[in-house]
Amino acid sequence: MKKFFSNLAIKFQRFMYGRYGFDRLYRGLLLIYLAVIILALILGKTIDTRIYSALSIAGLAIVIFAFFRVFSKSIEKRRRENEKWLVFENAVNKHFRLLRDRWKFRKTHVFRRCPKCKAVLRLKRIKGSHKVSCPHCKEDFKVKVLL
Repeated sequence: MKKFFSNLAIKFQRFMYGRYGFDRLYRGLLLIYLAVIILALILGKTIDTRIYSALSIAGLAIVIFAFFRVFSKSIEKRRRENEKWLVFENAVNKHFRLLRDRWKFRKTHVFRRCPKCKAVLRLKRIKGSHKVSCPHCKEDFKVKVLL
């Protein structure tokens, strides 16, 4: 039995040779699929069965596209797709990290944007008017902090 699974693993490795394989976009597509199916179950039971059918078809299309990418031999195209996904994923993660930090430091710090480069700066919550230098673009500007 052990030899059977060993041979099966070797055959799968040979099959996957020259194919793209798994990446972050694949995992993202599976998470989106899971969200769509859960949404289909919730909305399909409460609102209308047509919504369930439409969301199920959309979920099936997402899974088919994910597996198409895994078994694709167009490695460069799949790499570019994954690169675009990573840019999007990093932007979303950056936004949620900022929201988390704003909540975490809400009592001790204030957050202001630099007027020149639009970077978000975390400043100590000290009442009054302060002169601030942006660490990114070195722009000096005034910030008024109210308690």
